[in-house]
Amino acid sequence: MKTFRKEDVVGKTVIDTSGSVRGKVADVMFDLGGTVTLVVKGVDGNEFQVTIAKVTGISEHVVVRSAQAAEGAGSLTGTTCKFCGTPMAPDEKWCPSCGRSQA
Repeated sequence: MKTFRKEDVVGKTVIDTSGSVRGKVADVMFDLGGTVTLVVKGVDGNEFQVTIAKVTGISEHVVVRSAQAAEGAGSLTGTTCKFCGTPMAPDEKWCPSCGRSQA
């Protein structure tokens, strides 16, 4: 499993798997229970938090599962990532596993 330092993710653009830009990673937090959370400065200027459990890939961007994709996750139609082969929902433009663009 690949590991990341704070410097590897802070400043990266956060997108969801449908391709929508959500903001940029501003900071990384953790609690004593082991939960890691990204602090994201949204496109509207407000900060919000994303738990690491919702991050599906980190590469050129930080990719988080979109609510729409999560709802349709049970109905994958055979679409797979052209780089890693991970099954994807039809509306996903970014791989939920490797984080690479499918365009």
